[in-house]
Amino acid sequence: MKADTHGNENNRYLIGHVSCLRCSKCGAELCLKPQIISKGFTGRHGRAYLVSAEPTASAVSMSGSTSQAESLPNTVIQRPVSRQYVTGLHTVSDISCAFCGNVLGWKYVSAEEESQRYKVGKFILETKRIAMSSSWESPYNTNQPVSPGLLSSASEENTNRDEHIEFDSQDEDECEDVFAGIWSPSLAVRRRSRKLDRHLPLFRFPS
Repeated sequence: MKADTHGNENNRYLIGHVSCLRCSKCGAELCLKPQIISKGFTGRHGRAYLVSAEPTASAVSMSGSTSQAESLPNTVIQRPVSRQYVTGLHTVSDISCAFCGNVLGWKYVSAEEESQRYKVGKFILETKRIAMSSSWESPYNTNQPVSPGLLSSASEENTNRDEHIEFDSQDEDECEDVFAGIWSPSLAVRRRSRKLDRHLPLFRFPS
């Protein structure tokens, strides 16, 4: 159910409620909750979700194919391999987070048994490698035009803010980023924002 509060003509708040699945390690967004087809699957680490995805160019494919891959955003698709599961022989490609490398599950590429081919093109996400996140849609996510001057000011403000971000030696993820040579103020801001989103309590309106 969507909540929509109305202020004056220039102010709008709490446009709608969004639930999505994120990487449990860095908080990168993977898919929306409605994309979950089944919660009754089992992965290598226990319970898993079967999810669908729309064609997207935001995933990186390691198979060498130049065609647009049907995948999940912020993920890397590994080379396909054959694996024997309880339900039969399948060809699958592991998927990992494009930001932190966390192995999230796999994509079904093909299935030997005809009864299992409904899974082809869909994804397994391990519940121990992901987290559910809920938030309110930003009131700025509308079709109303935005002034270029406003966008420029916001960009300058974000740049100035990032310049004052310091490395947090107590954060394991940031330490790994430094060792990998990829740490930057902007990446640190994104990581910290995602962690904050995961720990914020959900606010509900009384019915």
